[in-house]
Amino acid sequence: MTLDILTAASTNGIITPARGISSMGLIETLAIPQAVLERHRELRRRYDALLVGPNTVLIDDPMLTSHAVPGYTCVRATIDPAGKIPRHYRIFDGSVRTIIGISSATPRAYRDFLDERGIESIACGESKVNLAAFLSALAERGLARVVVEGGGRLNRALLDQDLVERIHLILMPIVLDSSAVNLFDGISGSLGRLRLESCERLEDYLLLHYAVVKEACP
Repeated sequence: MTLDILTAASTNGIITPARGISSMGLIETLAIPQAVLERHRELRRRYDALLVGPNTVLIDDPMLTSHAVPGYTCVRATIDPAGKIPRHYRIFDGSVRTIIGISSATPRAYRDFLDERGIESIACGESKVNLAAFLSALAERGLARVVVEGGGRLNRALLDQDLVERIHLILMPIVLDSSAVNLFDGISGSLGRLRLESCERLEDYLLLHYAVVKEACP
């Protein structure tokens, strides 16, 4: 099982303009070069499935298929144990294979809705989704290489649980509101140590490839 994070952050480590605001607007604001966008999509296609957090879905209403090309099978996944994602959102459009992580406490009406839409659901956990179990279940379904595109809370939870192998970070030439969503949002009692494997320059952007150091910190 391989789980990597693919994300973009400002030079002060922020991934959205403000809390509750979609990060998609940064593409137009920064006039992000096409070469950066294409490199991002190429990295996505190295994986079997794309996983995002429920807040990302609620705020962005994303399609998660911009990287799809002829001959490539696009699979999108998220977790939604409370069944909060509105029924009209695009993740339920049936255009590509979609998998939702739920729990034993997920409302029956939401489970029935997923079944009716042909959306695969995986129950892992009592009230919250057990992330390790969910990833194992994806691997059992032939999706052993998963890339995560946030948000910050999901990134933090995965890193804290020692589930992340690598981080592909696009460093954007901008400074954003420091009270907005951090790349790894939340408080952690442990350090996350990284080792830089390589670096690419794409005009004013940097693409940094890090490996997560697994041994315990002193």
